[in-house]
Formats: sequence, structure tokens, C-alpha cells
Amino acid sequence: MFCKSVNAKSQLIMKILVNLLCYFVPSEKWREKIKHHLISIRNQRRELLDYGCTIDADILTTPKGVKIDVSKNLDFPLYLVIEVFLRSEYNLNITKESVLIDIGMNRAVASLLFATNESIKKIYAYEPFRPTFELAKKNLFLNPKLSEKIIPLNFGLGKAEAKLELPYSASVSVGMSITHNVCKGRQDVEKETVFIKDAAKEIISIIEKNKNKHIIVKCDCEGAELEIFERLNEENIVSKIDVIMMEYHFEKPDRLINIFTKNDFAVQVKSVYGKSEIGYIYAVRMGKKY
Repeated sequence: MFCKSVNAKSQLIMKILVNLLCYFVPSEKWREKIKHHLISIRNQRRELLDYGCTIDADILTTPKGVKIDVSKNLDFPLYLVIEVFLRSEYNLNITKESVLIDIGMNRAVASLLFATNESIKKIYAYEPFRPTFELAKKNLFLNPKLSEKIIPLNFGLGKAEAKLELPYSASVSVGMSITHNVCKGRQDVEKETVFIKDAAKEIISIIEKNKNKHIIVKCDCEGAELEIFERLNEENIVSKIDVIMMEYHFEKPDRLINIFTKNDFAVQVKSVYGKSEIGYIYAVRMGKKY
């Protein structure tokens, strides 16, 4: 209790000092950067350490033994680890042999968490942006045993095969999208060539290769989720999936919910930040009643 009180006081003092400093900074952009680096990141590191993580030479190790490169030069968002490991947004307790499809691998944090589950035998992980894919490979390299389960694929899924020229910003690499431009107003924008494959053909191939396994889909692809599941629905593939864990973006989830309920899924929706156009969907296909 004493330590928590001391931490709360030190956080308050730091916040007051930072706000005082920002009073003399005319640019709102720079004020936000100062607050982010001196308050947000500091608080996130403390939260991770309190959870039981260790950070040594820019390598974070979770209580589960997962190692993640959090070097500042990689602009690694610590909240990604907090979301996946601390807040358990993709927590899954299963005992039956399963295969997981990770649509939107990003830095491979979620894929590595799933790989710690003994019941998940294989993970197909999709990341269309090459720079982010290379960052994911660094984390996979740090976890050779877990990586044996993970098949990293440097292309995205969509309604049809395509080759796209898209804007890419390293400073928001955690939130890049193949359907929405999230780079507006940023200075570090470059063009990236991105390849998209037909989601229906790709996923039915995985299902056919793993007929004796349960199929789990984790989807966090910054807006492409609707076209992916509309395409899967066209080919009657949604009903072949057992569990879906998804972060939805940019619009209300009504159309996605409609697809899932029509395919006999029980659906839970959780909005975040008080906004209806971003949140989580958890869907489980209900078995036949005998």
C-alpha cells in the first residue's frame, strides 16, 4: 500500500512538471510528443514491470517467457504488449487441438502469445506490410521454440488478389491499413508495395489441410475485416470456423455481427474508447442440438 501511494504521488508530480514544461512549448504537436514520452511511455513501462515483465537491454520478457524487442529506434508501442498480455484481449482457454489464423500479425505479439498454448498446434500469421513484417521476424527470432509453430506470411487477405501501392508510416506501423489511409498529416510517409490474396481461397486451403483441428481466427487488420468476412461468407466458409476474435475499426460492427449470427455464432461485442466504430468482437459457433 505504501509503495502504491509513493508511485501515485510521483506520477502526480511528474504530470505537474510535464504540464508546466508544456506551458512554454507553443506547438501542440510537440506538447503531445513530450507528454507521450515523459508520461505515457513511463506509465506503460511501470505497468508492465508491475505485471511481472522484465526489460533488459531493450528486450522485454513476459511472465510466460515470451521475448519482445522494444527498442526505442523501432518505435515499439508498449501498449501492444499491455493489450495482449495484461488486458488479455485475446485470452483463450481451450483443450482441443486447434489451428489459429492470425490476420494482422503486426509485430507477432499475439501470435507468440497463442504459441504458448499447447492446444494450438499451428499458426498462420499474415502481415502485408514488409517493414512491419521484418519487425515481426525479429520477435520470432527471439523465440525459436514458439516460432516453430508460426508460419509468417508477407501478404494480406481481401476480397480478391491484388497488388497495391500504399502509404506506410513507421511511426504508426501498429495501425497500418490496406483499406484506409491512416498516414494523413505525417512526415515519415513512404510508398509500399503490398500483395493481397483472396481470403476465401487462402482460408479454405488451411481448413482442408487441418480437417481434424478446430479453426480459430484472430483478426486485427485495421478496416479490412469487413471485406474479408463478406468474402468468406460468399463462399460459405464462415460456418467452417469455430472461434473468431476480432478488433473492428472505422464503422459500427452491425454488418459483421449479422454475418456471424446468420452462421450460428454466439457474439459478444465490446466497444472501446467510448466509440461505436472501434472495439472487439468475440464469436463462438454454437454446436448442433441433439
